[in-house]
Amino acid sequence: MKAVLKQFIKPALVSLASRVGPHARTGKHPRLWLLMYHRILPNHDERYGQEEPGMLVRPETLEMHIQEMKRQFDLMPFAEWVGLSQAGLPVPKRACAITFDDGWLDNYEYAFPVLRAHSAPATLFAVAEKIGTDFQFWPNILAVLLLHGAKKELELHPLLQAYVQNLTDKVTADQVAEVIKHLKDHSDVDIFAALEQIGWRDLCEKYAGGMSPALMSWDQLREMQQSGLVDIGSHTCTHRRLTDALSPAELEYEIIHSKDVLERRLQSSVDLFCFPNGDYNDLALSLVKQHYRASVTTQRGINRTDNLNIHELTRIGLHDEVSSSRRLFRARLSGWV
Repeated sequence: MKAVLKQFIKPALVSLASRVGPHARTGKHPRLWLLMYHRILPNHDERYGQEEPGMLVRPETLEMHIQEMKRQFDLMPFAEWVGLSQAGLPVPKRACAITFDDGWLDNYEYAFPVLRAHSAPATLFAVAEKIGTDFQFWPNILAVLLLHGAKKELELHPLLQAYVQNLTDKVTADQVAEVIKHLKDHSDVDIFAALEQIGWRDLCEKYAGGMSPALMSWDQLREMQQSGLVDIGSHTCTHRRLTDALSPAELEYEIIHSKDVLERRLQSSVDLFCFPNGDYNDLALSLVKQHYRASVTTQRGINRTDNLNIHELTRIGLHDEVSSSRRLFRARLSGWV
């Protein structure tokens, strides 16, 4: 009965949200929509099938999103909005800014051409010490191993065994996403250590012929920045979650040194920050407040100037499953679905 009700209620809510949500009207106080993207990949790219569905947006979907943004909002650079707000100057009643997390190579390959074609500004939060390296994020390592049949080898490690032993032999992308979600109960250090102990590089080579480069090069990042369309912010040095699992010295390194690295390599000031996985403790927040003008979380919401926390700004996460049509995208912008 619940499933039947959901089948009818959700489409009705999507329809209502797309037409009358906050994005469709001007409120009393100015608002800022920060849109959060990760991977931009066409479905014919082999990397598309190795990623969590909740991370993926196709280039044509991004293009449609930008068209809709320009219809609904004042699309502007995040840094410009922050500057106006902090100077006490007027900001648009309905402003929108695009953000990309991590510095994925596909952002350069597929998102950047779309941004240029539409003169659309964006902010890219880069993992400072991993740009231009062969670094792989542990969720992607896990996805490649599970989707290519290395489940038995993963079961050899006690930390991983508990999460993969009950999976079917033919693992799906949705199952991978569930495993990743639950593994986040452990620290990044422990997860990487477990993968190292089972020899993840050799296993990826054996089962999948290796892994494609994850992140862009410094030259590619610099090209995006020098286009005048893309501002660069910090996403820490190594993408470790900024929780109590890190010492004060490690938190300082991730937050402060990442800024230094990016500014040195890009020869430009970096004063925007993004919390990895949206996780942070009180000390991390305090350090970010000391060293950056503004920062973004992964918490879902629309920012209002009458109740604004410039260092804990909310965003709306986007992926194809929830935004592949104009109606779905508008509903997502409402913040209701």
